[in-house]
Amino acid sequence: MDPVLPYLACLVLALALYAAIRPSAITFRIGAIVATVAAAGWLLGIIAGYLSSLEGDAATPFFIIFSLAVIAAAVRMISHERPIYCALHFILVVIASAGLLLLLEAEFMAFALIIVYAGAILITYMFVLMLANQAPDPNEPETMEYYDKIPREPAAAVGVGFLLLCIVTGTVLHGTSDLPPRPNNTVAWHTLEQLPKQFEASILELDETFAWPPQKTEQGNAIQFDQDVAYVLSAENVRLDLDVSMAPTNTQSVGWSLVNDFPVSLELAGVILLMAMLGAAVLARKAIEIGDREKRNVLSTNEEKAS
Repeated sequence: MDPVLPYLACLVLALALYAAIRPSAITFRIGAIVATVAAAGWLLGIIAGYLSSLEGDAATPFFIIFSLAVIAAAVRMISHERPIYCALHFILVVIASAGLLLLLEAEFMAFALIIVYAGAILITYMFVLMLANQAPDPNEPETMEYYDKIPREPAAAVGVGFLLLCIVTGTVLHGTSDLPPRPNNTVAWHTLEQLPKQFEASILELDETFAWPPQKTEQGNAIQFDQDVAYVLSAENVRLDLDVSMAPTNTQSVGWSLVNDFPVSLELAGVILLMAMLGAAVLARKAIEIGDREKRNVLSTNEEKAS
């Protein structure tokens, strides 16, 4: 496959999308939307053709579903006229992107994306709902203010999106096909000890005759090490070597680290985000009160003129 084609498709998609979202005549925008759909189909066809030539789990249905969801939601996020739906599409982009990261076994990135953007999405959602000046009637967008109808920097937004799309496409098409082996270190094994049910199930699955619970060292550790080999001893001093596949996955290690090693940091982040949400609500309430007062003044003025 020609390596230039994906980037050419990304460039055509970015230009067509820029033409579709900028203010122009309705006929021109319809043509730009058709060109955007065609360019997106071209890019998806290139990626699908490349994935179909791969062997193994690279072309799983989940990858295709998440990819289509990300692209469709991202397009609607920047092209929808109502801010509330833009925020909802942004949530879908984040969730689908986290799903792609999980398929790549990048659990930390997936969790970080959800943890960081979950709070940011909520705050953005509050600001959009309470602070954005939306049209009272969706069928009358001309009643909105100019700065709420016209994107401020559409060219810069499309340019950044084009660069990100090129990076993602290049990673998908030319990224590494093999992941590094799971590390066999003491940290992973000590994490397994902190998960008692999984620890017991893994040991009994490896050897059903093993006498549970295992012996513990003076330091209180059940898993012992002989050079690079991890093992446990039963009550009858029977040694059982552990397989590397029994070690916790990246997902379990990240989750355990968050709740066990950094609980205070996690709670502080939640408190800070909550305070930001309350601040958005207070600011929006003041704006609503001012608007209601102005409406009452206008109504009273009209009644005096009528009388």
